[in-house]
Amino acid sequence: MRVSGRWRFSSGIEHATWLILNAPCPNHPTAGTTERLLVVIAKKDVVVLDSWNTTGMRATGSHDVVTPDLLVPHHEVFPLQHVFGHRPAGAGHEYLYCVPIVPFITTSIIGPVLGCAEGAYELHLQALARDNTAPCAIALERAAHSGAQLTAAGALFDSLVDRLHASGQAQRALTERQLLALKRDRSYLTHQCVEAVRRLVEHSSASLMTTENPLHRHWRDLQTMAAHRDVHWDSAMLASATSELNHCLNARH
Repeated sequence: MRVSGRWRFSSGIEHATWLILNAPCPNHPTAGTTERLLVVIAKKDVVVLDSWNTTGMRATGSHDVVTPDLLVPHHEVFPLQHVFGHRPAGAGHEYLYCVPIVPFITTSIIGPVLGCAEGAYELHLQALARDNTAPCAIALERAAHSGAQLTAAGALFDSLVDRLHASGQAQRALTERQLLALKRDRSYLTHQCVEAVRRLVEHSSASLMTTENPLHRHWRDLQTMAAHRDVHWDSAMLASATSELNHCLNARH
């Protein structure tokens, strides 16, 4: 199979030795049953472009890569659903080898979101403690408000992980309704993290607005993570609400 094209968001490419590329192949033997394929390629066989010039998440080094009409052997090409889909029990020792993996992957991004927000909160508290002037009551209220939001976000994160772990232990795929609830809660958690940190940033001094300031770096990183499609607010809320309403209507009949 020949692979040619340009792929974006190759996070960690500067330290990687291998890549897994996702691409369509209409003339592949499995094209009738799968829309996309996963292709394993050595980093030495691709061209890494210096393209990751962003304001947030700069440390991920998510540069673009180009494959110049590369010939890939058959044993390094896999139908997407064979990797991400449900497998019979006993296919592996851990449940991640059996259950559909996509919900676990899309939920894994929430850990960095929550951690980034918690880090920003700690930096803000440290800045208040270093100030020669005692913080006013309003500043303390804002800090407490953001702290409570992040505590609630942490509890929701635990709930997300518990739901996924329970489905994995039972080796069962989540229903569409459960999947949409997961996406809704991921988006809500991210929204709460953004709001908690925005409250702190908006009422900090102008000295915060430098690229070297660690709190502002957290803020930039958080906004970039919140733009990820797996935590997109509008689509997640619309899909979940529609699913819940349909479930309610069906239960009445």
